[in-house]
Amino acid sequence: MGEYNPRVQAILFDLDNTLCTFVDAKRAACNAVIDLAGAGSAEELFSYFLRPVYNFEDLAHITDYLKDTGIYTEKLDREAGNVYEEVKLDTISLYPGVEKTLDTLIEAGVKMAVVTDASSAQAERRMHKLKIDSRIPLLVTPDRSGERKPGHASFHMAMRLLGVTSSETWVVGDSLRREIAPGLQLGLTTVFAQYGDWLKLEMPEVTPHHILNQFSDLMSLPGLDNLKK
Repeated sequence: MGEYNPRVQAILFDLDNTLCTFVDAKRAACNAVIDLAGAGSAEELFSYFLRPVYNFEDLAHITDYLKDTGIYTEKLDREAGNVYEEVKLDTISLYPGVEKTLDTLIEAGVKMAVVTDASSAQAERRMHKLKIDSRIPLLVTPDRSGERKPGHASFHMAMRLLGVTSSETWVVGDSLRREIAPGLQLGLTTVFAQYGDWLKLEMPEVTPHHILNQFSDLMSLPGLDNLKK
């Protein structure tokens, strides 16, 4: 796709696997559950979270796994859920360069929002733990916009609250389906965080304007490179 670098007024960031290493944290949490249970497979438990029966964060996946493995008790289920959430939150971390980049964007007057499919409660906890909630105070989630990505509602809501138009806005995300495709449909400048794309879904019909191999390269992109000190 040709160069498309209008003046950047706002950036909409996905959260998990774009700003922070979320899947690694989920795997660590699954390991902790298996250690607690004393039986089973962390990889098999992780695969339960990929099923379409619940959302990606629902603790019902753990309940189902414990039952299917034949080790379910109410006590173990409750403790496993607690351990899972604690380890997941403790293990998440920002990608290198995130804090410095956000601070540079703030100083340059670029407006920002996090647009995520996580629930408000989950996203708020993660952003607070990562100390980016003060840097990006606007959080848009499905329970606030009424629609999950790749639907457009969350993007529309973020731009409306930031007071910007699509031609002034960039979107940065690790999913071609959930961020890049709708971003292109809406006329946003799209930045594919390829480093976080752990599912590796092929969508040859979706071509982002920019591709990042690491988050710290964001400020080197045309349109943002002139903001660096």
